[in-house]
Amino acid sequence: MRPNLPRIPVVSPAAFTAEQAALAGKWRDLNFARMMVNHPALYRVFLPFGEKLMGGSNLPHRDREILVLRTVGLCNEAYEAAHHLLMARNAGLTDAEIEAAKSGSGELTPSDQMLVKAAEELVEQRCLSDETWRVLSERYTVAQMIELIFLVGNLTMLSMLTNSLGMPTD
Repeated sequence: MRPNLPRIPVVSPAAFTAEQAALAGKWRDLNFARMMVNHPALYRVFLPFGEKLMGGSNLPHRDREILVLRTVGLCNEAYEAAHHLLMARNAGLTDAEIEAAKSGSGELTPSDQMLVKAAEELVEQRCLSDETWRVLSERYTVAQMIELIFLVGNLTMLSMLTNSLGMPTD
């Protein structure tokens, strides 16, 4: 069960060491960065990976957000979910589509439903079924298929982290 209070310090930017300030950079006011600076070596290697999956993604923005929303919905995660609510709206999803993606039920196109199914299979079975792979690989390149798997895996891992640390929403 998710703790009610943070389990590790949410470091104030005013209390950052020089190394922590450099790592937090433009994200210095976000609780994720303010908690992750407690482990600078790990945060330093995680940043490029997370930035590639979000800012440098080869997946269409809308598709990526559907995958993210379903993954955090399955993981009962709040921190990333709050951020991705805004990102999903910016990607053109309606409130009804956002709720359908998060819950796995509701009005979604067949393509969007397949993304929801992919997230569910990856979280629950840790593998895409042959049918899901076949349908998605007709739409995505090999690189995008790999990225899709990494994206859901990363959000699952982040859910474990934010839930276990009791990371407060921003």
